[in-house]
Amino acid sequence: MSNYVISISREFGSGGRLIGKRLAARLGIPCYDRTIIQKTSEKSGLSPDFIARAEERARSRFHLSLAPAGVGAPTLAHHGVPVSHQAFFAQSEVIRELADEGPCVIVGRCSDYVLGERPECLKVFVHAGLPSRVERCVEEYHIDAEDMAKRIIQMDKGRSNYYNYYTGHNWGDMRRYDLTLNSGITGVEGAVELIVALVKARAALEVQET
Repeated sequence: MSNYVISISREFGSGGRLIGKRLAARLGIPCYDRTIIQKTSEKSGLSPDFIARAEERARSRFHLSLAPAGVGAPTLAHHGVPVSHQAFFAQSEVIRELADEGPCVIVGRCSDYVLGERPECLKVFVHAGLPSRVERCVEEYHIDAEDMAKRIIQMDKGRSNYYNYYTGHNWGDMRRYDLTLNSGITGVEGAVELIVALVKARAALEVQET
């Protein structure tokens, strides 16, 4: 595949972001994660802080309310469309533009849904058992294990709310992904190796079909 894009969705604490970064380094391609917020801000005129808050609100409830008047400076405003929705639409457009530019890794942001119709998009979901994720998060955030377990469950629920709300699909449904892997078993490097193998397999299949 000359212009492949790898979308990585992940459970909180599974190491998906780190896997994405190391995968991109291994393949010599860009990795986009939180930088998408800044790019969305530049495109939409909404402030980065507002975009981040809009995501947080979407994760905490199933229905979004209208944003207060004067928040950000939206250039993509549509009458009757909540500004928080506009942020998602602008972010989706940014993701499509990044995919058009060339091979890359995109972590989260519903990118598997946004790019799902593109044959060059490889969709990966990273998960792990709760004990494994708690251990990883305790080491990274230095939070008590019991409190961290509650936080992980809360974060997963938020990601599910956000994804389900905007896509109309179920977050983590394995049938929507080309590869699902348990990072608690593979480790970060093992996960990278599996995804690289998938990239190579898809590239070989593409050659056979031409």
